[in-house]
Amino acid sequence: MNCIYCKNCVGVDRYEFLIETNRNIICKECSAENRAVGFLSYSHKTAPELIMIPANNKEKIRRCERVNRRAR
Repeated sequence: MNCIYCKNCVGVDRYEFLIETNRNIICKECSAENRAVGFLSYSHKTAPELIMIPANNKEKIRRCERVNRRAR
């Protein structure tokens, strides 16, 4: 399938995800979504919490990676 804006080919995995979530077929280059990095925080004993950090916040990503290494 092709992007609705630039007509470039969209990858199979991205296409399947966008179809399942009822979103328009848009390639990564045309997407307006901000990139993020996710970490699992095991602060509670029964289930982890997903923490999303903007990809441009390098200091917070560094701190989360450090905590994540310590928690394992």
